[in-house]
Amino acid sequence: MFKKIFLEILKRPQNLLASRKFKGSTGMSRKKQNLLPQMYKNDPNYPDKLKRLKSMDSGSFLLNSQEVQQIKNLYKITDLEKRNNRNLGNTGITLFINNNNYYIKK
Repeated sequence: MFKKIFLEILKRPQNLLASRKFKGSTGMSRKKQNLLPQMYKNDPNYPDKLKRLKSMDSGSFLLNSQEVQQIKNLYKITDLEKRNNRNLGNTGITLFINNNNYYIKK
């Protein structure tokens, strides 16, 4: 009996590749495609000089007033003028003032 059923199944024409095709979807018709977690998305407000300094072993950059304000807002710094230097989190980068110019160094 089993042999008879098995031979009938073998005689039927089948598309053998149909079982190997992708059978699901990631929701390509959704309005928003959140394929990357939020932590890996680039932040357009993040200062470019700070990003470059993080990837370097050591170095320093002169900052303009817009970049200083971005860094102050990002790290919530309010007392830089009193202290003259400030570490930026645990990045190993220091923001400091020298001759009325703002610098970051690592």
